[in-house]
Amino acid sequence: MGLPCCPRSTFWKRFLIGVFCIGCVEVGWAQGFEEAVVNIGNVGLTITNAGFVGRANVRNNPAGPPSFEYPLDSGVEHLFEAGLWIGAVRRDGIITVRTGAITSSGGYRPGAEGYELAPLEPIVERSTLPTSPVFTRIATSHQDFLTAYTDTARFLPGTRIPMPDPAGQLGVKILQTSYAWNFAFTESFVILNFDLINLSNQPWDSVYVGLFHDLVVRNVNTTQDQGSAFFNKNGVGFIDTLHATYAFNAGGTEESINTYGAIAFLGAEWRDPRSGQYRFFHPNVAEEYVRDGYTPPVVNPRWWLFSGGTDERSRPTDDRTRYQRMGTPYPNPADYGGCRGVHDLACQDPAYLEALRVWREELRTAGQRAQGNWIGLTSVGPFGQVLPGDTLRVTFAFVGALKPEAYQGLAARPIDNDDSRRLLYTNLFWARRTYAGEDQNYNGRLDPGEDVNGNGRLDRYLIPEPPPAPRVRAEFTTEPDPQTGQLHTGVVLYWDRSAEAAIDPVTGRRDFEGYRIYRSNPGDDLRGNLLDRAVLIAQYDKPGNRIGFNTGFEAIRLPEPITFPGDTTQYWYRFEMPNLRAGWQYLFIVTAFDEGDLEAGLAPLESSRVASALRLFPGTTPTPRGSVGVYPNPYRAGAAWDGGTSRTRKLYFYNLPARCEIRIYTLAGEIVKTLYHDAATYQGDIRWFNDFSAPGRQLSGGEHAWDLLSENGLELAAGLYLFTVKDLETGEVQRGKFVILK
Repeated sequence: MGLPCCPRSTFWKRFLIGVFCIGCVEVGWAQGFEEAVVNIGNVGLTITNAGFVGRANVRNNPAGPPSFEYPLDSGVEHLFEAGLWIGAVRRDGIITVRTGAITSSGGYRPGAEGYELAPLEPIVERSTLPTSPVFTRIATSHQDFLTAYTDTARFLPGTRIPMPDPAGQLGVKILQTSYAWNFAFTESFVILNFDLINLSNQPWDSVYVGLFHDLVVRNVNTTQDQGSAFFNKNGVGFIDTLHATYAFNAGGTEESINTYGAIAFLGAEWRDPRSGQYRFFHPNVAEEYVRDGYTPPVVNPRWWLFSGGTDERSRPTDDRTRYQRMGTPYPNPADYGGCRGVHDLACQDPAYLEALRVWREELRTAGQRAQGNWIGLTSVGPFGQVLPGDTLRVTFAFVGALKPEAYQGLAARPIDNDDSRRLLYTNLFWARRTYAGEDQNYNGRLDPGEDVNGNGRLDRYLIPEPPPAPRVRAEFTTEPDPQTGQLHTGVVLYWDRSAEAAIDPVTGRRDFEGYRIYRSNPGDDLRGNLLDRAVLIAQYDKPGNRIGFNTGFEAIRLPEPITFPGDTTQYWYRFEMPNLRAGWQYLFIVTAFDEGDLEAGLAPLESSRVASALRLFPGTTPTPRGSVGVYPNPYRAGAAWDGGTSRTRKLYFYNLPARCEIRIYTLAGEIVKTLYHDAATYQGDIRWFNDFSAPGRQLSGGEHAWDLLSENGLELAAGLYLFTVKDLETGEVQRGKFVILK
């Protein structure tokens, strides 16, 4: 194995043009700042081309892009801001730490202190999914983002804003790649890979690389906390065996699901100056480094307070202190006689172990007392030396996880133990397993029996793959009851058979087995995380084997494929779900799964639940002749589907024409509110949909929701109200009335 000196991608070749050095002329590129959102799986993560991750203002603008959201579209955020740190000793003896972000109440600001990495290239997206508009065979994941930045610019590209601390330059260019997949077992994490190229004419000595991070777990849709109260509820910790820093909401009282957000070190590849060969850098191979006379690889988690604190708990404000934090643990084993020095993190000295236990307990519980405004740093090193022209590759993962069902609810929010972290361990394992690829024993070498694809080299990111998610389409149905005339609403799902042609990249077999259909229940959206509320309602799979139910596909397979206007996809399967409750949100999911490998102990793998998830609101379809009405009528404040505030209420007008004007009046004839409905574009325009649904939802077209607020945003009094519906195609006007009770 080995880190390639010349990556195949033409994109990367553009980055390798030119040579930088400390003190050389200013970089001539004028690439501006950019950000992009990784959202192919169940994580929403904002990445940038300036060395930092996250969106600091997400707490003030939750309707914008996510920062580090998990589950996707839940409003549960896990990050204020994170940034790359590179610390080293230069040949001139200067200790320098180049920072992509530092502790700052406002987050990123162009040219601000601590934001020392300048954009070099735009962010480019590519994908291994054949259906993606950015599909390419050289992509690694379902959603790659590639970019580059440097610490050598004197001015922010395209501006005359000076870059901070030019005297501290290392002469580094960073090629950043993020990887994300939408398989069910990979959709909870995003992997970030940093290639650090020494473009100076000097070696870097005693190098540490880390991610600075302000992990903070809050539901930005429902929390009422502002300022410091938003940040001080954190509990944080470190999982030594998985080299992962994590955070959870330990003291917030907002309506929310309970989750973890974590940052894990996965591995590094470093060119050994003695041999000239690249070698794996990870605590798993520490003994090899000691044998060869090197300091063993160490992952060092550090925390300090956003404000206040003394000594090791105070904010580091200069490069020498930042470098010390990157390389020195707290508590420091060197302070205890039974330990073998600063890097002896496995020290068994009783006094050291007790100090470590007390410190970790304070970190986990401070948020319960509103004292949890911790800033973190997860660093790895020391890399003995990085020579001019060498590349140091370091890889981290951003991982989200739910607490198990037993640890949901407000009472369980402060709990943090091995069982509450059970799903986090699983998701961290899959991040590590995905990174490892063929490296089954995680030693960085291709050992006998590991060359799955037979190409003679160690391939990372090579994992068994489930079939791709089917392409799914939903149609709404409205049927009158033949006896009562009451309308019954439902949904019909159609999907294609593209999953059946998938070939597993590891086994080389076409191993499709069947389809699963999931559905949430009315009201699940108010509890958050609608995706995981959806339960299995049907499964169809191949007959004649030991897998699944052996039902076959005759009940759902169409005799011939059908298409729809404006949609060229051929749909081969049809599944109908009648008698759904109008106006409620349902999540429907269709997945494909494979045979697995029973002899090897590999369970069947299932396609992404996120990729094919549809948020559907059954109701009446557009009709020019239907009798318009309102439900619920009478409306009682606090209806079952309402949110917890007067701004998240919902009342529906139904049997609407495709395009119409709705007016609501008092009994005195005063216009209270005017609504305009267009079935072709309407997706819900009141706050309820922002807080409890997500973009891409589908409504039936013949219904329109209103939040019972006046034109001026005032709450209406109880009483009788009148309404009119004017068909904008025919001019026909219908009238009706409804009652509000409180």
